[in-house]
Amino acid sequence: MSQINVIYGDVPELIEKETDQLIQKYLKKVPKDDFNFVKYNLYEANINQIMEEAMTLPLFSDKKVVLVQNAFIFTGEKIPQEMKTSLTQLINFVENYDSDTLMIFQVHSPKLDERKKLVKSVKKVANIKKIEQLSEEEMKAWISSYLQKEGKAINQEELEYFLGLTGIHYRIIQQELDKLLLYIGERPTISKKDIELIVNRSLEQNVFLLTEYIQKGQKEKAISLMKDLIQLKEEPIKLLALITSTYRIYYQTKILSEKGYSPTQIAKTINVHPYRVKLALSQSRKYHLKSLLEVINKCAETDYKLKSSYLDKALILELFILSV
Repeated sequence: MSQINVIYGDVPELIEKETDQLIQKYLKKVPKDDFNFVKYNLYEANINQIMEEAMTLPLFSDKKVVLVQNAFIFTGEKIPQEMKTSLTQLINFVENYDSDTLMIFQVHSPKLDERKKLVKSVKKVANIKKIEQLSEEEMKAWISSYLQKEGKAINQEELEYFLGLTGIHYRIIQQELDKLLLYIGERPTISKKDIELIVNRSLEQNVFLLTEYIQKGQKEKAISLMKDLIQLKEEPIKLLALITSTYRIYYQTKILSEKGYSPTQIAKTINVHPYRVKLALSQSRKYHLKSLLEVINKCAETDYKLKSSYLDKALILELFILSV
């Protein structure tokens, strides 16, 4: 089996975790060091240099790992002209690779560009692993395990509340857990009060809350939250884009739900995390399809105003919230 591996996905931390496990399995009990491990960043490195390194015998070691980070050449990202000749050589290199050196390409993208000859070649000869986002249940299990290693625990109710603030985002969750662990000190259990005091609501969850305020007719709360986010340096155009995306997901989930699709099927069809579908379904039931379409159209009108009007952008967004 080829020693070339392509690991791709849109969760960098999980890609790193998978990479570390692959390297440990290959090196077995031998620690990773400068003699058996070489790392490149493809935005900075030369492809020819990487290929040469892979074919060079390891020094003072029986095994060797060559890790290529940010391997954008497997995606739809534009390739610099000076790299194209080397890319042709890389395709030939991949197709004829017979070295014992373990090569790992990390691709930070939810999909590979199937049109590219390089991708077609690696699919024939390499080991390709897509790193999926953790499901809600997997994330809950991971959080419990993470805390258990630190001698801490969290009850189910508090865990649900915590995820309601962070969403299912590995990096954000790990960051907020570390803050909580530092805060509670010697105490064994995380309480709801701890979470309220320490955990920041993610931008995605703030936008979800904002749309919930709008749905409930709590316009003052929605505007207050919008102003808080702008105060935190979030751009009105970015906020509107997230609001539009949220309403679009409400619209899509409602249509598919009415057609009999399960939450899992909906998530796969519209390519969003099942947790977002779960939240969207709870909100979309409170709307008629026509009213959701009207909001999406108003989002488009407001986007045009934000990009073309000389009016204050925060005011334009506030007027949008008052109008829906």
